[in-house]
Amino acid sequence: MKILLFTALLLLIIFLIKYFVSSKWRIGINLLVGFGIFIGVLVLGLNALFDETFGASTPVNVGTQNLTNENLKVYAIAFWDNSWNKTGNYVTFDSEIKPKEESDFWFENDGTSEFWIVAKNENNGIEYLQVIKENESEYDVEITADKKNDPDKVQIAQELTTKADKKQQMKRYAVWANIFLIGLLIFSLFKMKTGGNTAKNKDA
Repeated sequence: MKILLFTALLLLIIFLIKYFVSSKWRIGINLLVGFGIFIGVLVLGLNALFDETFGASTPVNVGTQNLTNENLKVYAIAFWDNSWNKTGNYVTFDSEIKPKEESDFWFENDGTSEFWIVAKNENNGIEYLQVIKENESEYDVEITADKKNDPDKVQIAQELTTKADKKQQMKRYAVWANIFLIGLLIFSLFKMKTGGNTAKNKDA
């Protein structure tokens, strides 16, 4: 997400330069605007193509099936406790799946002690929580209603997934900010060309 925020800031700076620098630098400004558009489109493309598990050394594939009657948001929470990474966790958001629908996603499982598959309902309540300690590369999970045996784990999952939701929302805002600024730069570029052609026609 940091690269998206950095790119949005870069595009905003280019847009401000475009409107506050003298028109005698038109060629240089056009090149700068073109560069900004290229960088913005490139970053958005890479963000769409490569998710957070790209290049993962120990990817785990999880196939889920929603057997409840509710729309559910599915997450994987990986926990690690070792000598080189100390202790920590990482939340991977999969997607929202409707009743009877299936989903398939990957997450990094290198050096983890266990991971949880968590599903939240539309009210952001934990509907399902399964703890997995086996060391396999693929899992198939059938999400059923009210499987959440440990209230302490439910509380932890609630806090971690809420933080992940906020991070995901910020990422969406960053993506839309980039799209909006790229659009402004493209519009300003065409406006500059149209203005130049109009001026030439008046001189003629």
